[in-house]
Amino acid sequence: MSSLLPAPEGATCASHPEALANWTCGRCGSFMCPACERRVRPEALPMCVACWELRSRTVAQQQDSDSGITLLNVGLGLGLVSLFPFCVAIQLASFVVNIVALVRARTPPARALRWRAWLGLGLTGLGLLVTLVMMWH
Repeated sequence: MSSLLPAPEGATCASHPEALANWTCGRCGSFMCPACERRVRPEALPMCVACWELRSRTVAQQQDSDSGITLLNVGLGLGLVSLFPFCVAIQLASFVVNIVALVRARTPPARALRWRAWLGLGLTGLGLLVTLVMMWH
């Protein structure tokens, strides 16, 4: 991580030319006044507004992708457990989770792993079929 970058004496804020800059953005090098600085936490290096917005979009996309992959994995796991007969509650939960995972996995990298939800649904269907057959005999 780079060290704290105070703005040069007399530098003005890139967004507010009438305001003196306190810091230099560690990512892009633009000068910023106290009103423009953004920090992840108080001790973190300040970022300018543009870099903060870029970071926010990148972090949000990463979180969405991670949650989609997690949902696909949980759905597949529930599908495997659904193979045990008479686990109707788990079979129903697996059905719902796998349907939701299919709907949410529309963007990469989760999109490439949609097969997990399809497999989870197939396993759930097989488990329900085994349960019904065993109930009727």
